[in-house]
Formats: sequence, C-alpha cells, structure tokens
Amino acid sequence: MNIATQETFDLSNCEREPIHRLGRVQSHGALMTFSADWLLMGYSENLGTFCGRDLQQFLGTNVSDIILPSAVSKVTNAVLRLEYPDQCERILSLALFRADEKFDISMHLSGDLLIIEFEPARAESSEQDMDALRTALRGFNQATGVTQLCEAAAKSVAKIIGFDRVMVYRFHHDHSGEVIAEYRSRDVDSFLGLRYPASDIPSQARALYKRSITRIVADLDDEGAEILPLGSNIDLSLAVLRSVSPLHIEYLRNMGVKASFSISIIIDGELWGLIACHHYSPRNVPLGTRTYAELFGESFSMELRSRLDKEGFVSTDSTRHLHMQMMAGLDPDLPLIENLRQHGDRLKGLIKCSALVVMVDDQHLVIGDPVSSEDVALLAKGINSISSTNITAVDSISNWMRKDLTIADRFAGFLAVPISRRPRDMLIFLRREESQSVVWAGNPDKPVELGPNGSRLTPRKSFAAWTELRSGYCAPWTAVDMNLASQIKNIMLEVIVRNIDDRNRLQSQAQQQQDMLIHELNHRVRNILGLINSIVGQTATSVSGVDEFKTIVVGRIQALALAQNMLTERNWSHAPLAAILSTEFDAFAPDRSRVRVSGPDIELSPKAFTTMTLVIHELITNATKYGALATSSGIIDLEYHINSSGGLEMHWRESGVTIEERPARRGFGSLIIERAMPFDLQGEAEVHYERSGLRARFMVPAAHVHFDTGNHSLPEPSVSSVPNEILTLEGTPSSDRGSALVVEDNMIIAIDEETVLKDLGFGRVEICSSVASALEALAHERFDFAILDINLGRENSEPVAVHLEEQGVPYIFATGYAEGKENLRQRFTNASIISKPFTSEQLIETVQSVLSNGD
Repeated sequence: MNIATQETFDLSNCEREPIHRLGRVQSHGALMTFSADWLLMGYSENLGTFCGRDLQQFLGTNVSDIILPSAVSKVTNAVLRLEYPDQCERILSLALFRADEKFDISMHLSGDLLIIEFEPARAESSEQDMDALRTALRGFNQATGVTQLCEAAAKSVAKIIGFDRVMVYRFHHDHSGEVIAEYRSRDVDSFLGLRYPASDIPSQARALYKRSITRIVADLDDEGAEILPLGSNIDLSLAVLRSVSPLHIEYLRNMGVKASFSISIIIDGELWGLIACHHYSPRNVPLGTRTYAELFGESFSMELRSRLDKEGFVSTDSTRHLHMQMMAGLDPDLPLIENLRQHGDRLKGLIKCSALVVMVDDQHLVIGDPVSSEDVALLAKGINSISSTNITAVDSISNWMRKDLTIADRFAGFLAVPISRRPRDMLIFLRREESQSVVWAGNPDKPVELGPNGSRLTPRKSFAAWTELRSGYCAPWTAVDMNLASQIKNIMLEVIVRNIDDRNRLQSQAQQQQDMLIHELNHRVRNILGLINSIVGQTATSVSGVDEFKTIVVGRIQALALAQNMLTERNWSHAPLAAILSTEFDAFAPDRSRVRVSGPDIELSPKAFTTMTLVIHELITNATKYGALATSSGIIDLEYHINSSGGLEMHWRESGVTIEERPARRGFGSLIIERAMPFDLQGEAEVHYERSGLRARFMVPAAHVHFDTGNHSLPEPSVSSVPNEILTLEGTPSSDRGSALVVEDNMIIAIDEETVLKDLGFGRVEICSSVASALEALAHERFDFAILDINLGRENSEPVAVHLEEQGVPYIFATGYAEGKENLRQRFTNASIISKPFTSEQLIETVQSVLSNGD
C-alpha cells in the first residue's frame, strides 16, 4: 500500500462497526417482518426450511396466509402487549405452520416494522428450568458479600445453561472490564482477575447490552441467513437471533470459543457488568431457558444493588457531628472562607487524602500538602468544564489533563465536591500516586492489529496474562468515599445557603434527612430473596406459560411489598385492615360504586396483615378475571365485624355474574384464599362458588385483631356503600363546591387527592407541583379549597398558605414529618394537618371536617 494513501487505523474503526445492521440472523431460527397492517415485508432466507414453503410469492400478503389461524390469534394478542420502548414479548411452544411442529417465538417493534423471530421448540421440560432458577435464587442466601454473591451467580448460571465457563465481568469507570467471579469446567483455563481494555467491548456493543438483556451466539461457525429483501436496512438491535459482527467472531475465535451467551447486569439504568458465558463447542440454549436466565439476571441485579448499597453505606455520626459544630460555630461577621478554615482539618480527615482545597467566593485555602494557586485554578477550570453540580472522581490527573501540567507530578488523583450552584465553589480532595499492579488479558496497548481481512483492524490473538505496573494513579475512590463526599456536599450546601437565625430549623431538617436515609436503607436491603423464592416456587405449579407466570409473580410481589412497607412504617406493630382494602380496590376497581364495603376500624397483627393482603389480592384478582368485575354489572359486597369471641369475621359476596360451574383447576391463588388463614392464623375460611357469584367467609382469631371497644360499639352485620356516603355532604349537590387547588410534587398522590376532591363535589381541580406555579394559579383564580403538601423538594408551601389565608380560602396541610407539626400549628393556627401516608377515607374525613367548620 502506498504510504501517501494508506488509511489511518484507530480504535474508532471498531466503534463505528454497524453491529445492529448486519442484515443476517443465526440459522438455528428464522425471522419474518410485517408492516403495521400485517403484510409480510421481509424474511430470512432459511424460512422455507422451517415452513416448507417458498415465501417469495407471499411478499406483501397478509399474515393469515402464512401461519395457522390459531397462531395468528395468539401472536396478535402478544403484539398488543408491546407498550414500552425496547419491549419484547415471547410465546413458547406454539404451532406456527403445522399442528405437529412447534416453535418458541419472540416479537418486538423495530421502527415501523414488527419483527417475529422463531426457533424450534425444544423437548426439555420447563420444570427443569424452574427448578434450576429456584435453586439459583436460594443460592443468594449463602452469599455474605458482593464477591460471594457474584461467585454464586456464576455457578448458578452455569447450572442453568450448561456452558464451560461463566464469568461475572464488571466495567470500570474507563469502560475497561475485569473478571471478578468465575465458574468453569476443570479443563478450561481461568480468566479470573484478568482486566480487558474498553475496546474489547466497544461503546455500540455496550449500548446494545443495555437494550437487550440476554444475547446468544449458538455457533460461531454459522454463516447465518440473509434477510430478504431488506438486508442491512433493518435495525436488529433487539433481535434475539441477530447475527454476529465479523470482528466479534474473530475475537471469540482467537479465544478458542465456539458459542457464547451473556446476561446484562443493569443497575440504576446503567450497564454495571455482564454475566459472560463461553462454550468450546457449538451450543444453543432454548428460548424458554434463556427467559428463565433473564429473570435470574434481573433478580441478581436487584440483589447486587442492595449489597452494593450496604457495602457503600457509611455512618452519619461523624458528618452529623461536624455539621452541628459548623452550624453552631458559624460567625456571620467573618467571611465564609474563614468560618470554614477552622473546620478544615476535620473535613480533610473524613476522606483519606494528601491535601484538601476549599474554594468559596473566588477564594481558596489549602489544608495539608501545599498546592499552588495556578494548579488550583487549572483544576477548577477543568472540573467546571465537565460539571458544576456532580461529584467528580479522577484517579489519574495525567490522563485527565494535559500531561505537561506540573500538578500531575505531585498528585495523581482528585475527588471534587461542588458546594454551590456557582462554578468554582467546591472542595477538592487530592491524593498522591500509589503504584498499582494490573493483570491484563493480553497487552492492552495492542487490543487490535492489522490483519489479513483487508484494510481494517483485527482483534488480538493473545489473551495471556500481561502484568502492568501502573504509575500516575492514586488509590481508587471507593463507594464509601463517594457516599462521604455526598454527605459533605449536603453539609456544605446547608452551611452556605442558610444563616444563623434559622439554625435550629436546619438542625431539625438534618435529623429528618438522616431518618429518611435510614428508612431508605432499610427499604433497599429488605430481604427480596425470601419474597421471590416463595412466590416463584408456588406460582410455577399453577401456570401454563412463562408470560402468565411473570404477570402473576409481579402482582403478588407488589401485594407483599405493600404489606412490608406498611408494617415497616408502623415499626411492625398492628396495621389497619382499611389500608389493604383501599389499595387493592383502588388498583383493580376504579369504579368504587361497584365495591360496597362495611365494617369498623380494625387493626391486624403483622402476621395477619400480611396474610390478609395476599387473600384480598387473590380475591380481587379473581373477580377481575372471572367474577363480578369481569362484567359490566357485577358488584362486590364486603362486610366485616367483630364477632362475639373478639375475632374478625368477614363476608365476601359477588353478584351480577353467572357462574356455570366451579372452576376445574385450583391454582396457587385458590390455595391462598382457602388455606392461608387456617394455616397461618388458625382461623377459618369457607369459599362457595354459587351460580350467582362467589361467596366466601373468613375468620381471623382475636389474638390477631385490635379493636378499640371503648370508642366504638360492636356493629351489627350489614352491607353498605362507603363511597356513596362520601359523595355528598349534608345533602349538598355534587357539583356546587366550585374549584380546588392541590399543591403536591408527587403525581400519584396528587391524582389521588384530585379524585377525592372531585368525589366530594369540586367541579375543577388545579394541580401544581411548585410554589411558583401555585402562586401563579392563585393570581388568576380564586379557589374554594386547597390541599398543600408542606415539603416540595427544596422548598415548602408556606407562601401559598399565607396567600390562601389572606383570601380566606380554607385549606389543609399534608406532611410526612410528624416532628414539625407543632411548629406548623404555631405559625398557622387555623390550618388542619393530615399526616402522610394517609388513606382516602382519612383525607375525606379531614376535608369534610374543614368544610363543616367553614359552613
């Protein structure tokens, strides 16, 4: 090649490879593409080997001319479920072309096209996959930390798919990756601990891993099947059969691999790593098994997130003590930089570093090793060019900045913590160099080379361990360092933006923030595993397919999550039965006139509360599918009372539906309804499938029931309609209350409040999420009532309350902070306050009380 015309090769050549538009699919399956009106637009050239027909003549014809009518119906229903971006739907073991030959099908949308892929259904029982999944999930229990959890995951995936090597591969900040856990056959070399450069998995490949959770390459030597007539014009990003990039084929061949499989590890919407699997002979994994592996991957990602949060959690004691000292010692007569100087050593001691630079109001001070003003200015300029609001961690200044800057000779890395919205107000923790030994899989400086395949790069052939003694790097900034930096950032922001006069209020908010942090931590580290194990194990015995299985599992997990949240908030004491009923009926019966409830205020023990949550969830789910709520005229009557022995007796009656016969199949849901109370609570349960609808009676023993007989008389059994009673007030028509204002920054809560107000007769409800928008609404309209969430992110709704009082408009405060209610009452003596979380009935009662007082 002439030197003057020689093309310059760099890693961007690999980055630009169109790996999602290769125009081919792997030949162990086939592909069809349809337009929105179900006309065949394209197909893979191997389609005829599966259907036994020449489909070229069918281009432009309707789907019903190609596949069986029974398959058309099921495929159409599945496509209707494609509601979200990057969503795929699957049908397992479906007869497509002939009744005696079944296929596993995957469907997704690609631009204006519907892509249907299918593979021959395998004879293996899905029960084996389910058992493997259950065993894999149980394995999390034995893992005590992140490393052991990843090792358990590698072993579990190997058992599910049977590959020679399974690795957990974690990405670093520079997009290089490292094998942190591995499970392999005895005759396979170990890759554990090896590091791979970012070019081994280029950016476009990482993007595809985020969109498509699993990826199978069944046979590296498979030439694939071309898509006719669309070719590379079709985007195959989500295709399960997508062919393999030539560069990736060479890469795997250089490793000696013949088949590969991967599961993406997604945390907070980002690609944290991969469960990467290699096999040294061709191996296909059935679509059903891949679906179970995908479910395992999602569960593993959630569990890993909890473990990472737990490992990164740091006590707030030290930062809280510093915060108190800084607030109490703040002298308004001194510049802020001088106020911070006296706390400099304490700040520096929180995060291990050689020097701390404090920059405020165009001034700076240095604690620890000296740093020149020129270097400080250069650092600040570089940091502000990236972000002025995010914490920035860099472990190699020489790679991050120009190599000729002298600061890189003295310090290797920094952690920058912004402490205001303005540029150049920040804390910079500086660390000196710390030599590191990194073991790479081959020389990272030679990830690719010019090869025999024309004028382009070829993946390297050597993956032998290559040790690099890295210089110019500091010790890595850990999750603990980042969490401490976040706490320091919050402290400094409060010190800067608040003055000495509201010190006591700031200290109260700091305590509330700490409580919220602890509450959030408790929420994240709850034992998700026990939840999934029990549901997966029992649900699997009563469902017919993977899609049904996933839908039912999600519903039951959500029901249990409700119970866990309520009990955690009440410190695992008795919790109200009304909370279960309100949540389930609101979710499944938006027309509350069809659900008539009557009963006193009753609280249940934690065990009974959890059991009742499951029972009510299954009852309302069954009513929605087969019972009263499945028809337009069906009614549910629910009556409960305290019986003579102090227990809770509940009667569930459905009407307006005709049941021809008792269901022949009793699934897990039926077992919950009929056996949960007798088994868990030693109570009673009777279920009758009458022609006019389902009827059931339940009894919870008195030991699980709390009822204040001092304030309530025992009610006589009756059936009434609570929603109908609250639609009007003292005979007032439902359309004469005027307009109402809701100030709330949570959409779901705001919609709930809007619904209650409209049910109470307010013809129009205005929803505002900020003080500014609320004041603007008040400037253009006079409202007749208002509900104000006191805390709106970084502001509160007190200015809106002042405006409402000036206009004489009645209102109530909604708050989740019980500690601040007394202070609120002192400043707003006429305001009513309702504590979050509250039920619709509690909100209705409070609104009615305020309106009655106004009348």
